[in-house]
Amino acid sequence: MRKNLLHQPLFRIAVPPVYGFMMYFLILLVMNSMYTISETMLTQELLVCVILAYLVSEGARFSTVMVEKRFDGELKKPVNMSVLFVANLVIGTGLAFLFTYLYFTAYLERTSIESFRTELLTLVWTFGISSGLYTLFYLSIYFLTNRNETQIRQEDLKRQNLEHQLEIFNNEINPDLLFQSLETLISLVHHDLDGAEDFVDRLSVVYRYILENRKRELVNLREEVRASENIFHLFKEKFPEQVNLEIMDLSCCGDRHMVPNSMPILLDCIMNSTIISKRQPLSITVSYDDQEDYLIVQHKENDKLSLAREVVRRREQLHEAYAYFTDRPVIQIKAYGDVFMKLPLLNINGS
Repeated sequence: MRKNLLHQPLFRIAVPPVYGFMMYFLILLVMNSMYTISETMLTQELLVCVILAYLVSEGARFSTVMVEKRFDGELKKPVNMSVLFVANLVIGTGLAFLFTYLYFTAYLERTSIESFRTELLTLVWTFGISSGLYTLFYLSIYFLTNRNETQIRQEDLKRQNLEHQLEIFNNEINPDLLFQSLETLISLVHHDLDGAEDFVDRLSVVYRYILENRKRELVNLREEVRASENIFHLFKEKFPEQVNLEIMDLSCCGDRHMVPNSMPILLDCIMNSTIISKRQPLSITVSYDDQEDYLIVQHKENDKLSLAREVVRRREQLHEAYAYFTDRPVIQIKAYGDVFMKLPLLNINGS
């Protein structure tokens, strides 16, 4: 209720005099007395109109407050709006009639109501209608405020949901990757101790990167590229001749940022959704699109017939994570036998 413009002190003080002036000139126009403006500019009639404007506006405001309390601030129902409109109309008309009557009888000492009936009816009708206009103005602000508050709440819920999804994404530790890596490590231990030691180092670097960036919102592109190379080394041990990762020159976009773990998770999704064999090796190329400022991950299309639920979920989380920072979406394009995954790069120093 306090947020409504009509309840603000400045509005209550400044607007009624202006409205009273307008009503005074309108009454002169209706009564075909515009020629008397120069003579009556600061007369008692003008002061009466200003006082009536104050009385009607404050009376309608008081009535509005009472009706709001009666209906617990819920004015969206047609019945409640009708009650508010009628209450303000009755109070506005009643105050206008009472003050005008007292002005002519007590101040001007007119004993017969017939001697000022025309003026009385004009003022009562004019300011009675004003109370109705006040109500319409109040309801318009009321509905606009409610609409804006609803949109703000919806946006806040979306923001909270995106923050939650981002936190889940950053905290993601793929148990399948760990299980597969341990299987590879067991195999290496039996025939290549040096390779097993290097593999353990790479594995620890991968998970250290995930853990260290759990609370960070963005990381530098170079960090993501190094993390991608480390996680791809784990895949390379499992498919030594069947997978290859080629990273083009990305020095021109070294100041760009990405969502932490987006590249490693994307590579993991590609590895787990693509058929890999000696006859159908997987070659992944990472490049930069300087026109649209996207990082492009390209590989041959050779999808499995059914994707694991975890792969689908991680792809959805990837989209939601970037939606928190930019309106540019994560794009997936399939064309001419190739799959292009485009991740928007973020320039936190830009405009």
